[in-house]
Amino acid sequence: MTSFRVDMLTEDDWHRLRDIRLAALNTDPDAFLSTYEREKAHGERRWRQEFSRGEWNVICVDDQDVGLVGATREADMPLHECDLEFLWIAPDLRRAGVATMLLRTVLDRLRDSGVRTVWLWILNGNDPAMRLYEQFGFQSTNKLQPLPDNPARTEERMRLWLS
Repeated sequence: MTSFRVDMLTEDDWHRLRDIRLAALNTDPDAFLSTYEREKAHGERRWRQEFSRGEWNVICVDDQDVGLVGATREADMPLHECDLEFLWIAPDLRRAGVATMLLRTVLDRLRDSGVRTVWLWILNGNDPAMRLYEQFGFQSTNKLQPLPDNPARTEERMRLWLS
């Protein structure tokens, strides 16, 4: 890696969001609740709608999009809270500090914007992601829920208080 940057995408960057999410779903189909086939069928309008839920951040290494995380909000969520979702890093850059750079940048932006509580759901068994989140101070809420499409699998709710 020679250079990296984190871009907060805008609605006009919908194609970048589409391309990296499709890459993630194609590469790691069991890591997400959606599927490549489902999201590949989305048109421009649907991709643009993703930006109404929050912000999407892409990490670029040597000007190539290699990672993604969303900071989104449900309609009834207070402005000082948000959810992190869809964290993904290209396989050849995992365990190279790229996810740490992406999360550090996004969490700093959220803190600066007044967000005090960050939530996420993590698939049980995703130990590398769990270690990463715990390094940032995320803690389990001890709330588990089965996956809608596979009740044999569960995800766990985690929370981080930003200071």
